[in-house]
Amino acid sequence: MKRLLIATALATVLLSPAAFAKHHHHRHAAAAQDWQEQGRHDNGRHLGQLKHERWARGQRLPEAYLARTYYIRDYNTYHLAPPPNGYVWVRPYQDSNEYYLVQAATGLIQQIFGL
Repeated sequence: MKRLLIATALATVLLSPAAFAKHHHHRHAAAAQDWQEQGRHDNGRHLGQLKHERWARGQRLPEAYLARTYYIRDYNTYHLAPPPNGYVWVRPYQDSNEYYLVQAATGLIQQIFGL
């Protein structure tokens, strides 16, 4: 009986971090989705960011980055030309100097600057 209690206690201690990590990851993903759907900035916590990827001209930027929070509005600061009608400059990663000119309605990448 004593061995059963020790085994149960040991299993509980060893399995708790895994269960906590899974629960924590789920909460983090849910928080990221909430922030993204509300169109709010996450104050540098990068809740809405997907893993750092690079895309090519002709590909579609993931929908997550078509939110206004990723749009570049001050073109002069970034040495970018104003986008044509129906297009926007998008900066998916704050720690990168990559800018994508995308069609706002479809996410189709027309031009990439700063690679």
